[in-house]
Amino acid sequence: MTATLPSIPGLPAESRIKEIFEALGYFNYLTFAPPNIYPMSAPAFQKAEHAPRPAYAEVGGPIGIYAHIPFCNYACSFCFYAKRIGETRETMARYVDALEKELAWIPPGTPLTQLFVGGGTPTALPPELLDRTLTAIFRHVVRGPITHTVECSPDSLTDAHIDVLLRHQIGRVSMGIQSTHDEVLDHIRRKHAGEVALATCAKLVSCGLMVNVDLIYGLPGQTEEHFRRDLQLVSASGAHSITAYNLRVNERTPVAQKLGEDERLGPHRLIRWRAFVRHTATELGYRQTRGHTFIRSTGTDPGSQRAATFRDLTSHGQQFSVGLSSRSRLNGTIYRNHADLAAYLESIESSRSPVHEIFPLDASGSRLRYIALTLGEGEPLDRADYHRTFGSSFDEDFSEPLRLTRDAGLIADHPSPGTPVTAKSPDTATLSLTSEGKLVYDKVLLAFYPTEVKQWLRDREQSAVARGRLQPVPAGQS
Repeated sequence: MTATLPSIPGLPAESRIKEIFEALGYFNYLTFAPPNIYPMSAPAFQKAEHAPRPAYAEVGGPIGIYAHIPFCNYACSFCFYAKRIGETRETMARYVDALEKELAWIPPGTPLTQLFVGGGTPTALPPELLDRTLTAIFRHVVRGPITHTVECSPDSLTDAHIDVLLRHQIGRVSMGIQSTHDEVLDHIRRKHAGEVALATCAKLVSCGLMVNVDLIYGLPGQTEEHFRRDLQLVSASGAHSITAYNLRVNERTPVAQKLGEDERLGPHRLIRWRAFVRHTATELGYRQTRGHTFIRSTGTDPGSQRAATFRDLTSHGQQFSVGLSSRSRLNGTIYRNHADLAAYLESIESSRSPVHEIFPLDASGSRLRYIALTLGEGEPLDRADYHRTFGSSFDEDFSEPLRLTRDAGLIADHPSPGTPVTAKSPDTATLSLTSEGKLVYDKVLLAFYPTEVKQWLRDREQSAVARGRLQPVPAGQS
């Protein structure tokens, strides 16, 4: 970064940033899912065509549901998710038929921990097909008091969609805006104006829904002033939470080819962006709950009341997922459905498993997921709970990465209530990210990854560069 850029409260000095990344030892430019969604942050799946998922009777208990709606009206250049553009209504109806059939795995009366309907763009479905989808889901479950989520986009959402959401008691809508600046939106091939997105957000808030808005920093042509304005406008429109992601690039991200050398998110630029976002969001009254999530729940409207208690449970516990490329998490194995629409539909219609790949979570993977769902979610890691869960000491299982990150000032010990400040036994102390650690939360988590997982990411990045699908951050970039 140049010396002419304005200072940002909480931004470490350049020498300190260099020290942090020298201590961490590895900076991955290629990224997939956020690090708290392991193993999708390093998706080294095994092929397992039509592998059977365990029956519900073998799983039992409450279960989360994820439903993937792959349809979009157009393709954004930053997106690498499973999607289909321009499909007919007939194909969409056939897809909803398949979802209904796949949902038969869930016996009626099953307790539901949380529902998340994502995509793609769920509101690219005609309202009556979205209604059918939600009806089919809730036919199988007892929903309880938890807030459930459906994703949408400002250009696809209609009043009829909102009526469907309210009728099915969906409490939260997550809307991808990415930017309110029309020139930036053009760069990433979005087909809505910024003012349309803001008006849609305000309408959803007025309907009593909790509204989350997704924004991305590090986009082509984007400046800090653009993003400050994004946050101010989204805040003024009433959004209860903001998910602010850095641009994630891999070999399937078209925009990766459009970034100038001075736009790519190397270590210094990434930390500067994150410090800027955190400071600006805090100024606007939002509190940071995860590395990329900020919530404001100070209003008296129904959405604010939901925001005050909302917790995203989609990565926790058992989860059954339906639809194209969706991932079920059952009894310690991730089952990923086929990402090809024709293959997925043919499997369901012929009463075969739609699973295409699996990821068995061994002891190492289960321990890593524990870290991802505590430190990675912005929560303290309770050593005593870790010991109860795995029957071993966290400090012994992860001695080297713990020493490295603690010595670097990225993780700190916090004694449990009633214990001396000096106590750091596995039964009396928790671990939390420090203020600087939160700026590199994903890189801190990477330090705990097994060597073979980090090597998989390195190999994937080098392969993408060799094939011309990814431009790496130049060595020493600031």
